[in-house]
Amino acid sequence: MNYHQIYADFVLQDENFQEAFNIVRRNSTGDVWLIGGSVYRNIAHLLYETDKAPVDFDFIVESPNSIIVLPQDWRLSKNKYGNPKFIGEKFSVDFVPLKTVHSINRRGLEFTFANFLTGTPLTIQSIGYNPVKNTLEGNIGLEAIRTKSVAVNNFEQAEIYARKKGKPIKEVIREKAESLGFSPVFL
Repeated sequence: MNYHQIYADFVLQDENFQEAFNIVRRNSTGDVWLIGGSVYRNIAHLLYETDKAPVDFDFIVESPNSIIVLPQDWRLSKNKYGNPKFIGEKFSVDFVPLKTVHSINRRGLEFTFANFLTGTPLTIQSIGYNPVKNTLEGNIGLEAIRTKSVAVNNFEQAEIYARKKGKPIKEVIREKAESLGFSPVFL
């Protein structure tokens, strides 16, 4: 199944995505990746008729501009990790410079999207859409979608993620899987 084309057709018709992507492009150069529920939840929605993702967008940006350009009628805040967050009337856009990704910094790795993918807490989160290249990236996340499963991708990050939620890792996996109609996998 061509997940790339299914998702690209869906997201490129989304006016909110187009507006979010334009904000990100005005404020960065190089590659950008849409991550999180906007990707994996919407692919699950398209394939398995699960619920659509809530409208918000999380982008990792390769090279943020030094000066932020704020669109009219938007306000700028910080997300829970201290990165810029554009807040509009209908949705928000998290703007995450690749060099601030906790899992990459914690492991002392080169700042690449491939290293982001190896550091996501859960398998389902190890996916991203690059609208510059119009590609889905992340074989682990794509496999999780194909097999309708959720498991730990990076144990240390899963521990941190679960601790922030105040829950055991198994509960976090179970809840994420249940929210998608997928199966939890405990290793």
